[in-house]
Formats: sequence, C-alpha cells, structure tokens
Amino acid sequence: MMAKKIRTVKQTTAEKKMDRYFNVVKVFLAITPIICYVYVTLRGMMLGVGFQEVIAKEANITILFLISMLNPYIAYLLHLMEKKLKEQNFSFAVINMAALLIAQALTMNLFYFLMLAFLFYKAVNYYQVPLKKSMHELTLKNSFLYGGGSFLIVALSSVCLFATIRLM
Repeated sequence: MMAKKIRTVKQTTAEKKMDRYFNVVKVFLAITPIICYVYVTLRGMMLGVGFQEVIAKEANITILFLISMLNPYIAYLLHLMEKKLKEQNFSFAVINMAALLIAQALTMNLFYFLMLAFLFYKAVNYYQVPLKKSMHELTLKNSFLYGGGSFLIVALSSVCLFATIRLM
C-alpha cells in the first residue's frame, strides 16, 4: 500500500491578508447580537425591568435587536461568498456583494456598511473580479439562484427601514 503524499500549499501573504479581512468582518457580524443583548439587558437594568419587557415596550429597541439578529446570517453569506470567490464563481459574489451592501444601507448601519464596502473593494482587487462581465452574465433566474439568501436579508432590512421610518 502506497502512502499518499499530502501536498500542502503555502498561502501567500496577500491571501492570508484576504482571509484575515474576511474573518475579522465575519467575527464582528457574528458578535453583534451578543453586544445588542448586553445593551438591552443593561437598558432593562436601568429601567428596573427584564429583557423581554424592554423588547416588548420599546419598539426602537425591538428593531435594533432584529437588525442585529440579521448580522450572523450575513456572516454566513460572507463565508459562502469567500468560497465562491476562491472557486472563481464571480457572478455569485457580485450579486451577493451588491445585495449585502444594499441591506446594510437600508438598516442605516454605517459601521457595517463601511466594513463590507472595504472588504468588497479588497476582494474585487485581490481576486480580480470582472464586475462588468459578471453583471452582464446575470439573468433574472441566476440572480434569484445566486442571491436568494441576500435578497431575503434585503427584504427584512426593508421591513426594518419602514418600521424605523414609522417610529420617527
């Protein structure tokens, strides 16, 4: 029985940087609900009520909590996008990049919008994504096939935007 040779591929420093950028953004997105939970709990302690009472009584806090719960799913979509970029499936990446940026803009989440914009800028440059070509290859069917999860995020972000506008 011949022993299989395990081939290890050394990552370049640019590839390590790109992985690090994706990981930092995913971690920030993943911990958002925890930060929001701590905020709501502290708010409840200041008011002398529990977590559920704060969520039930203050609509703006409820919307904030809902928006923060979307971010781990966005981190998952970023993970999928990173895989697709490495596989050179640029159409998937482009449609999701655009949809996630739109979603962050709709939730008026400036910090995450800027973080995602920076990440997408770096990814487009590193992977040399042909944006025009990728946009021309998209059909309506491919858009829903590739961007289904991101479109769900955009829809939920739109609901949060309308609720926020209603509260103003």
